[in-house]
Amino acid sequence: MIDKMGNRRDGARLMAAALLAGTAMTSGATLFAAPAAAQASGETHAYAIPAGTLSDALNRFAEQSGLQLNYDAALTQGRTSSGLAGQMPWRDALARLLSGTGLVPRTTGADAVTIGRATTGAMTLDTLEVEGRAATALAAGTDEGNAADYDEDERAGRNSPILVTGHNQQIDVAASTGPWGGKAIVDTPYSINVTSSDLIENVVASSMDQMFKMNPVVQNSAPSTVYGTPYVTIRGFDSQKGVVDGLRLSSTLTGISMEELQQVEIMNGLSGFMYGAGNPGGVTNYVLKRPTYSRTMDVTLGNYGNEQFFAHLDMGNRIDADGVLAYRLNVAYQDGETAKKNQNIARTLISGAVDWNVTPNLLVQVEGAHTYYRIDGIDSRFYAYANSSYGALNYWIDPLENDQTYTPPWTFLQVKTDRIGVNAKWKIDDTFSLRTAYIYKRDAQESLNIYPAFFADSGFVNGWPSRSAPSYNIAQGAYAYLDSEFHTGGIRHRLTLGVSGDVLRVKRHVVSSVSAVQSPAYTDPNDLMTWAMPDALNTYDWGALYRSAFSKNTNVVLGDDIQFTEQFGALVGVNRTTLVSKNYTATGAVSSGYDKTAYTPTVSLVFKPVPRVTTYASYMQGLEQGSTVPDDATLYNNPGQILKPFISKQVELGAKYAPIDALLITAAIYRIEKANSYEDRSSDGKITINQDGLQVHKGIELTATGHVTGNLSVLVGGSIMDLAVKKATNAALAGKRPTGVSDMLAKIYLDYAIPVVPGLSVSAGAYHSGKMYKDAANLQEIQGNTVFDLGLHYATRIDGHAVRFDLSATNLTDKNYWITTSQLGIPRNVAFSMKFGF
Repeated sequence: MIDKMGNRRDGARLMAAALLAGTAMTSGATLFAAPAAAQASGETHAYAIPAGTLSDALNRFAEQSGLQLNYDAALTQGRTSSGLAGQMPWRDALARLLSGTGLVPRTTGADAVTIGRATTGAMTLDTLEVEGRAATALAAGTDEGNAADYDEDERAGRNSPILVTGHNQQIDVAASTGPWGGKAIVDTPYSINVTSSDLIENVVASSMDQMFKMNPVVQNSAPSTVYGTPYVTIRGFDSQKGVVDGLRLSSTLTGISMEELQQVEIMNGLSGFMYGAGNPGGVTNYVLKRPTYSRTMDVTLGNYGNEQFFAHLDMGNRIDADGVLAYRLNVAYQDGETAKKNQNIARTLISGAVDWNVTPNLLVQVEGAHTYYRIDGIDSRFYAYANSSYGALNYWIDPLENDQTYTPPWTFLQVKTDRIGVNAKWKIDDTFSLRTAYIYKRDAQESLNIYPAFFADSGFVNGWPSRSAPSYNIAQGAYAYLDSEFHTGGIRHRLTLGVSGDVLRVKRHVVSSVSAVQSPAYTDPNDLMTWAMPDALNTYDWGALYRSAFSKNTNVVLGDDIQFTEQFGALVGVNRTTLVSKNYTATGAVSSGYDKTAYTPTVSLVFKPVPRVTTYASYMQGLEQGSTVPDDATLYNNPGQILKPFISKQVELGAKYAPIDALLITAAIYRIEKANSYEDRSSDGKITINQDGLQVHKGIELTATGHVTGNLSVLVGGSIMDLAVKKATNAALAGKRPTGVSDMLAKIYLDYAIPVVPGLSVSAGAYHSGKMYKDAANLQEIQGNTVFDLGLHYATRIDGHAVRFDLSATNLTDKNYWITTSQLGIPRNVAFSMKFGF
């Protein structure tokens, strides 16, 4: 039967909800909304539901399944369903009916299901877990058996939740959009790419380096073996900060491990309205794995390349019979020499999460993690000069052999990270819902660094050797959003009012580093790795700890997701952003800083001219933090200086097209402008970081993601950019291209399931990055590069247990290349893993 809910709570209830929301916003309390998890069922029914309105389809489904469906009648207005026919579990039938509607089913009793919007979640939408193999079977119109069989197949194969299950995997996949909540990608007026945990496992990725390489419209801006954290260039702008489960942090994303990720969402373009201060090119959201409500226990053993053996345990289940409590635990260990000689990585992870379904309308989630990361024999930044007086070269040196670090094995980087987060989702009534979250992350880091340098008149030198004292980054982030859904006339509104922000405190020792004289010059760059550690680097007294830096990003946001008609909608909002940043001396005096407030608007128009096509136009501003010069007096003339903040602007036009259910094609044209930063080198070799003029990036992006056929899936696309510096007071910069940015990206990844051998598939990738410049004067050109990968994958069953084998070979031709303006690429590497489901 059907129960179309339409009741409203009284004024006292709304007043109490508003007071609670206000308290949460001001105190950092953590409340949010989400339903109880759906129960698995292997029972199948025969369905014969013709295409038509969604309301009629749901009526017929309720009659044929015997389930009680609960939903607001307004949700089905203007929506249609393609219908279905066949024998299948109710989950799969309902998923197919709701596919592409932006609605999700949630069980609320033994025979009751509530249907609601997919946008009630805080970050990733409240998803219905569906096995990838079952989804593939549905796409082919076949019946693979009951739900229990699906569970086993999932553990062997794809394990990525999708939004509204069934066969519409690309159309319905969801991503976070900050205050807007989770939205189906096809309905979002932004360029967003989602990388699933399945693809991460498929390529046996130990870090985000591989995923950034594969993404068609971003490039890696520094290997993780340099800083121990993911660095990415999006639309030509470097980004080292990011978002964890929708919470922005001003610290780097050190301590985030691949094994604990459910998916990674990259939003290209300005994100000022969503997260306040950020990278004008885009933002990366790392979505953590959450508890499962059926038993999961997978053990993965493998090797990330050379001697990097690893083990990973992933387990979860409901804690009680009713599924009020559920958990997830991920434990990982890695240790061994990498594909580069004399480089060793040791890493451990303990990550856990608990769900508490307080009521069907209130979900509280808690997560925490501890990670340890140490790399001996770090990759480092290369520099090159015409002579020992640091004269500028008018070319860049050819790439050296990739299988070397060109730093001595006594160099190292060590990071320990502790993190805890809590969020809650509360559906107050049919009109109001509340989303809140909080995260705390503490990084303890120390290192011993060297910067290899080439001097055309003398050779290779280990330059600027230094040992950094232990330092501590303490980052906290929070948000609270009150959502309301209502109609004015025939116009639907989803109004969001809320606050978000994050704080970063940095603690350092009075003596933050000690340095030594550089090595002698070598003709052979391999000799750089034989240099003995100077005694000066073993003699140090760090002194007391003090507060070195403080930064705060605060946002008050108001946004309205408006649906004028079934075809035409808009997202309109404004963010009052306040940025505070201060650096301190050891005595507590402020050495530099700023306090800046700005109102930054966003306007997006969405038009769906025909089914399966979405077009949009958007404009956004964002207040961006000025660069902070690293606090390293050994290498910088202005260590610790904070450059002034600036407002970035972006205009974007885009289109999204789903020619078939499992394939999504996107296109975007954009223009971004921001303040230009560049480096000057003085006669002593030290760097001064300056700001002058505007970086103007114009470009076009094209992607195609999903299944072309039942056996062939693709991830293909690229971008072409027109990059220039304008309005610079320094005439030498005018019209030059910004440093470190490739003007063209073209990438393709294919995965083909071999029909004659069930469970066997082969994958291949080709990834091209265009030329870029090392220096602001554009004298040092770095040639583009193309690298090739190959993979083999097999899922089967051994003694009743699901087993999956993955083999991934990267840089097949063992090409030597510069992956950035300062770092060499990764040599040929062969990684493999075996995943065993208990």
